[in-house]
Amino acid sequence: MATYRVIVIRQPTGWQPRSADDAPPVIQGPVKLIGQSEELFEAVRRAIYFNQKPRRRPGRRWALVVDPETTGRAWPAARLVTPITYKVLPIWWPEGWEPESPQDVPNCLFQAKQTAAEPAVSYQQAENTVLALNRQAMNWPGSTWYVVAAVENEPVAVTVSVDPQGLETTAQSRRVHIVRSQRGG
Repeated sequence: MATYRVIVIRQPTGWQPRSADDAPPVIQGPVKLIGQSEELFEAVRRAIYFNQKPRRRPGRRWALVVDPETTGRAWPAARLVTPITYKVLPIWWPEGWEPESPQDVPNCLFQAKQTAAEPAVSYQQAENTVLALNRQAMNWPGSTWYVVAAVENEPVAVTVSVDPQGLETTAQSRRVHIVRSQRGG
């Protein structure tokens, strides 16, 4: 299991973050370590809290979540985990499982079908999509349920292969975490 570290870097001049867990294109630092956790969402919450609180000291600082056990492209010392992107994943509805709300997530997950790469969306868009689809699934039972997946920024591994015709294929492996809403079961 990965240990996620929350590090503080110098925020580049002129860089404007798009979200509270965004990362600059150039990493300057780290300045210090402010926490670590085996739980991704705990580490991300800590970084967001740091990035959103008002500063008393001069100097621009920004918190990022990294995985020090693997190397990254943006920063060779560790793989950059934030910013997190979100996707809606279809899963098979487990036999005998009855959800109490559209936000419930079963303990046993099997991806329903291999789909083309789903587009990344904001957390709010993913949550709203899952709620709508799962309300329909509860009213008209089928074999598919939907969950929100959080996808880490940089891949854990990249594989490049070239076939005899010279066609290059690149596969990236990223860690995906299923989001369990605090409102669901």
